[in-house]
Amino acid sequence: MRFLREDPWERLAALRERIPNILFQMLIRGSNAVGYTSYPDDVVDAFVKTAAEAGIDVFRVFDSLNWVPNMARTIEAVRESGAICEAAICYTGDILNPSRPKYDLNYYVELARDLEKRGANIIAVKDMAGLCKPHAAVKLVKALRNEVGVPIHFHTHDIGGAQAAGVLMAASAGLDVADGAVASMSGLTSQPSLNAIVEALRFTPLD
Repeated sequence: MRFLREDPWERLAALRERIPNILFQMLIRGSNAVGYTSYPDDVVDAFVKTAAEAGIDVFRVFDSLNWVPNMARTIEAVRESGAICEAAICYTGDILNPSRPKYDLNYYVELARDLEKRGANIIAVKDMAGLCKPHAAVKLVKALRNEVGVPIHFHTHDIGGAQAAGVLMAASAGLDVADGAVASMSGLTSQPSLNAIVEALRFTPLD
């Protein structure tokens, strides 16, 4: 709409028609929707309803500060639309470092419990800065697997180059879903290499 001067709903409907059997997912910033300001509840409700009708199957709902009140109405709107609600927890700090207690393991577990109670179908760990190191990913996934009853999704950016290892270790700990990017478009601010992850798991129980 802003750059291509086209109707985003038409594009989405056209894609849905041509790609009928794959889930479409979008990111939505709670009450900020897809903008950078807070919108009234009725605007968020209407946006989610229209997006779902046009073909979005999964809404990844998040708040950059993990402020659940900013996510609550959007979670309700997604559930009311009949779409899948993936509530995301933004990862920061280092749960392995005892000298950094503000964002410890319990912080993430309590958030996940709250989001599940509010209707999340999936819990995502959104590691947008690539801070969740491989052993931290294992510890976090194990804890979430023990405390919530919905699938766990790990989304990470390969800033330092270690995130494929994080995905593989988290997978061994019971992770359900991870994001990757085709090798030529992976790494750095993108996701870890999907090709590398697939090959690393070939001929194993997680193939």
